[in-house]
Amino acid sequence: MDRIFRRCLLLLFLLPLFCLPARADMGPKPSVTVTLEGLDGRTCWGTLLSQKRSTGPYSAIDQESGRDWASEDQEDAGQAFLSLDREVTEGFYVMSYVQDCSDGTFSWGYYPPGTFKLALWFPEEDAFLVGPVRERYAFDSYFTLDLSQTELVSGGVVQAEDLPRDYPYGREMLSLIGRALLTVALELAVAWLFKFRSGDMLFWIIVVNLVTQGLLNLGLNVFTYFCGALTGVTALFTLPVYVFLELMVTLAELAVYRRVLAFQEMPRGRITAYAWTANACSCAVGVLLSFQLPGLF
Repeated sequence: MDRIFRRCLLLLFLLPLFCLPARADMGPKPSVTVTLEGLDGRTCWGTLLSQKRSTGPYSAIDQESGRDWASEDQEDAGQAFLSLDREVTEGFYVMSYVQDCSDGTFSWGYYPPGTFKLALWFPEEDAFLVGPVRERYAFDSYFTLDLSQTELVSGGVVQAEDLPRDYPYGREMLSLIGRALLTVALELAVAWLFKFRSGDMLFWIIVVNLVTQGLLNLGLNVFTYFCGALTGVTALFTLPVYVFLELMVTLAELAVYRRVLAFQEMPRGRITAYAWTANACSCAVGVLLSFQLPGLF
């Protein structure tokens, strides 16, 4: 019986691996997102000028370098950024990544530069805007640029004085609460299957999970916020950190359950099996949903 239980538990942990897209470069990647306010429907293309010649799959381009752009518009934008004044781009390289951000959002979600300048091109005015030097401050770094008072110069370059951080703390808190509530609901369902159905049992399961899952998700949020500087190794650290914290949560919940549920005349073995099964299920479901609902995770 114990052998079957251990095999089922191992299968639950490995299940997410069979549902992930098959590719060599796995794991979360850092990102830079800039919200453009006051764009007023103008066509706008953006990129990040990088201090390094390459970042992830993207590299510096020049007039002679060949580049297979996805569209003619992207090629036009790439060539336009190459025409920037050398004084503006001194110490920085124009990268082989451009994006149509006419919808008011520029996002570089796959290995953006660590130190960069935001560069915008407005093709209707043939005008440029270049921001100040900025660095990624978190794993997912957010900035806001107000263009409402910016006067573009046809054929010229405007220097933006500021590019303030705009990390969505409120949205992250809502996501944290959503993940915690989802975990509590899942573990209550597993508790029902294990015949933990009395009001006192369910009350303690809810209380314990709200505390442990709140701390777990808060710890993961803090880790991902402050690991922006890790860049390439963050993906290697995220899974071990998550598994370690999940293990600590399971052991903590098990210790509490053995004290409070034992008074309900529940066998010690069933309590142990429930704690491990419930957390294995929540872990597996969390990994699966992180690919389907990235906004929540």
